[in-house]
Amino acid sequence: MATHQYDSQGLRVINVVLVGRTIASLINLAEHDDLKITVIDPETIDTAILAIIAAEADITVLEQYNERINADILCLVLATNYAHNQTIILSDKTPDFNQLKATGFRARGYITPSQHDKLVKAIRAVHDGEAWLPRRLVADMLNHFAAGAI
Repeated sequence: MATHQYDSQGLRVINVVLVGRTIASLINLAEHDDLKITVIDPETIDTAILAIIAAEADITVLEQYNERINADILCLVLATNYAHNQTIILSDKTPDFNQLKATGFRARGYITPSQHDKLVKAIRAVHDGEAWLPRRLVADMLNHFAAGAI
C-alpha cells in the first residue's frame, strides 16, 4: 500500500502515526529522514481515527495495551474505514492466533519487546507490502487454517 510520497530531496516518505506516548522513544528520528512521524494520544477510537486520517498515515503503530483504546478494535476499524493504512501492534508478549483474529486478521505486524530495535525495519517492510509476524504465529495460523478452525 505504498503511497510513494517524496520529500524535497527525492526520498520516499512514509507517514507513520504512533498511538501512545512511549512508542516514539523507540525511533531515533535523526537517523530516519524517510519517516514522517506523528504522535497522538487520543481519548477514543473516534478521535484516533480522525487523527490518523488527518495525518494521511501509511502505517499506524499501536500499543497493544492502552488504558483508553482497544488496539484490536482500532486496528479493525482502521482497516474498514481507512484501507490505505497498515497497522503494526507493539505487544508485550508473543502474539497468538486469537490476538490476530481479534483484529479481524488486519494487523500486518507485531513487535515484541525483544524486537523494539527493529521497529523501523518493520515499518518499512509493512509499507512495502510485507507482514512482520513472529514465526510461531505464522505456524499457528497455518495450523488453524489447515484444521478449518477460523
